Amino acid sequence: MREVSFFWKIDRLGAIGLEKIPKIARRIEFLSYIKRAPKDIRCLFKFHLHDGQRVEDLIGIDALQVLEVIQEAEQPDEGHLVICRVIHPVPILNARTNGTFAVAGSKFDEEGLTYILQGSSMKLRLLSGVLRLIAKPDRTSARTLKLTPQNHETVLTERQLKLAKYAYDRGYYDLPKRIKITELAEQLGLARATISEHLTKIEGILMDDMFSSMTDVRLTVEQARTIVETMELDMDEEETYQTESFAGLIKRIKENIAEELPSDTENVPELDIRQDPEEILKRIQEDIS
Repeated sequence: MREVSFFWKIDRLGAIGLEKIPKIARRIEFLSYIKRAPKDIRCLFKFHLHDGQRVEDLIGIDALQVLEVIQEAEQPDEGHLVICRVIHPVPILNARTNGTFAVAGSKFDEEGLTYILQGSSMKLRLLSGVLRLIAKPDRTSARTLKLTPQNHETVLTERQLKLAKYAYDRGYYDLPKRIKITELAEQLGLARATISEHLTKIEGILMDDMFSSMTDVRLTVEQARTIVETMELDMDEEETYQTESFAGLIKRIKENIAEELPSDTENVPELDIRQDPEEILKRIQEDIS
């Protein structure tokens, strides 16, 4: 599992549809999820508002819908605890990946917006590619998290995991090796070249999950268009998402796709709206791994 931190300077928040935030708040802290479904993301935030601003003024931020004020600040430095519904294409896509999530430390302050995500490298790379198409972050940093067997979500398929464990249990990764690849192949009834190819791929996936860079991930035109069409379906089906900001971000992504990705899109298939969006994203994640 990896943790990636994306940062945009305060004067670039308009590029990600959050230009109204600095006018109302001087600091916003993400505390936790209350509910997390692709079409209903509810979070607990702590808001530190500018002098003269009230909680009611948060209605001016298109990306947030105030649902409940848990506690109003009695002192200026305390902050208001508020549950909001998040209305923004990126967190919605994040929820759809079913494996990446924002963590405490995500915040807005006088410097800008810090968005911290945890999850598998494969899924984080998808989100990094989408963020690049909206507005490339001013800073991106990544680190590998220390895992325990209880909280590790493997990036391997079930068959890859079984093969890796089979090889591990028989001492293939011991120093010195207790079993040769030829012997593994004989025990499994497969060709030596086949076992070697599979183990090499498994090792590559694990190394990529631990060390892959998130700073220059680029989606193909097919992947990008499919993601945009998924966002548009969400906007069409949810009245709450039909905001100027949400529509503006989708328009920006389309413009950046036209500028950054290959112009020949004649053979790019249209999205089959009968398909489950989560299955579509799963396929794209596998493609960029």
